[in-house]
Amino acid sequence: MFNIPVKNRLIKTTVSLLAVGTLLTSAIVKANDILTATPVTYMLATELTKDTEITTRYLPPKRYGVSRLPNWFSGKGAASTVKAGEKATVAITLGAIWPQDALYVHARQGNIGLIEIDASQAISPRAQGVAALRIDDGRMSLFAWLNPTNLTRMTAIVSQDLQRVWPKQAKIIEKNQQQLMIAVRQLINKQQQVLIEKEIDSVVLLSEELEDFASGNQLFVVDRLTKPELEWTENDKQALIRLLNEDETLWLLTSKKVSKQLQTIIPNLERIMVIDSVDRWGGKGIAHDDPLERWELKL
Repeated sequence: MFNIPVKNRLIKTTVSLLAVGTLLTSAIVKANDILTATPVTYMLATELTKDTEITTRYLPPKRYGVSRLPNWFSGKGAASTVKAGEKATVAITLGAIWPQDALYVHARQGNIGLIEIDASQAISPRAQGVAALRIDDGRMSLFAWLNPTNLTRMTAIVSQDLQRVWPKQAKIIEKNQQQLMIAVRQLINKQQQVLIEKEIDSVVLLSEELEDFASGNQLFVVDRLTKPELEWTENDKQALIRLLNEDETLWLLTSKKVSKQLQTIIPNLERIMVIDSVDRWGGKGIAHDDPLERWELKL
């Protein structure tokens, strides 16, 4: 029987320990998941954790908008959300402006130690928050992310908490924060340039989701016709036509595809701007090479 030299045994032991350490590290990284349920929180999480091994998961079905999520979490999505929570470390929510955000509540059932990061308001004594907007009936507008200035605040809020959760990755996260803030500033400049070039100043909102967009871009809202088109009365249609005829600089803003009905009653279709409300994953998702693409104005 051959005796293995002590030196060789030490080398083999060291290699074995390194292999075990690598496996353990890999397992830990896989457990360091971030859970999200809206495109904006997914975008923030993935952009801030670029060049790290921290992973982010988007839970809801791609076709579901935010209005359907509370029912999904308490129904078909309940079991999968609890399961996802078991291995997750963080759930990023919009709880301050959207109390119906059920992600954390359900995911926590799988992991009592799950950490909530509220992207809309820091959970701290001096809580920094987004510019929350109340609509006419007193409800809080959910679509704060359509105000580009809010994206900067949300970036800072989420970044600060992620740095505390993963201190070893703090420098990378902080660097990513600065890059994302620069990208948001460029987005703001692009939006303003489009609005100036097209002389868009006064608008009629055809979608309630766009209140934050109008406020964030300092647009004067002349009127609102936000109920479903199927519910428009003849008086509604005539009032809209009259507004457009009286002011040729007036624009219509909608988050929906221009319908045949709208095409028949609007004298100038070039005065309609369709804006992505970014409220569901849909077919576009969030492009990693251009994460703010869905916020850009296209005419």
